[in-house]
Amino acid sequence: MISAVKKILPTPVKKQIRSAIKWGKYNYRKQAIKTPIANNEVIKVIVGAAETKQNGWYSTNEQWLDITKEADWQGVFQGKPLLSHVVAEHVFEHLTKEQCAEAFRLIFAHLIDEGRVRIAVPDGYNQDPVYLKHVGIKGIGDDAADHKQLLNADTLMAFMEKAGFETQHIEGYTKDGELVQAPYKTEDGFIMRSRAKGAVQDNSPWAFPDSNTSLIVDGVKRERR
Repeated sequence: MISAVKKILPTPVKKQIRSAIKWGKYNYRKQAIKTPIANNEVIKVIVGAAETKQNGWYSTNEQWLDITKEADWQGVFQGKPLLSHVVAEHVFEHLTKEQCAEAFRLIFAHLIDEGRVRIAVPDGYNQDPVYLKHVGIKGIGDDAADHKQLLNADTLMAFMEKAGFETQHIEGYTKDGELVQAPYKTEDGFIMRSRAKGAVQDNSPWAFPDSNTSLIVDGVKRERR
């Protein structure tokens, strides 16, 4: 019945319905995160989550938590460092260099001591020209037209270390073309586009070399002495 109705609905109406469903989902997420914050609970969040979610994690969306805006962080977290883990999968390539620096500063400020951020982005050290054409600045891949940076392990870790993080290169290429594949715990943040066993999905919507992979870097907030 539902599929039959979908077929006869005009495209503009279907877009309006999808927008309404998305608005409802994002608004629900915004309301759901208020309770643990009010109770000063330490939580895990996915930033720039879009439609993604993980068990035990709170998904946030740019519409109400723009990670580059201090006012949004203040509005959601009330100045409290309550985050034990933050995951951002294919988010930072959509930011300018200045926005990246500010986002990492704000994430660092809202993590507890020993808190962890896991960043996954397209890999600028991948040497395949087809891959780079898809994921590069204003790339031709899905959602890549808005890419403002093509980060590599060195530039990404430099951003994170400047914000105060201790970094670890988890996955992706080095500038010398060496492929890093360090073991990591998915409970610290699942990355869909990863070489890790079980993370790469056969039914990927992306269809270019290494489309299901990422440059992944972890950052840990250590107590400053």
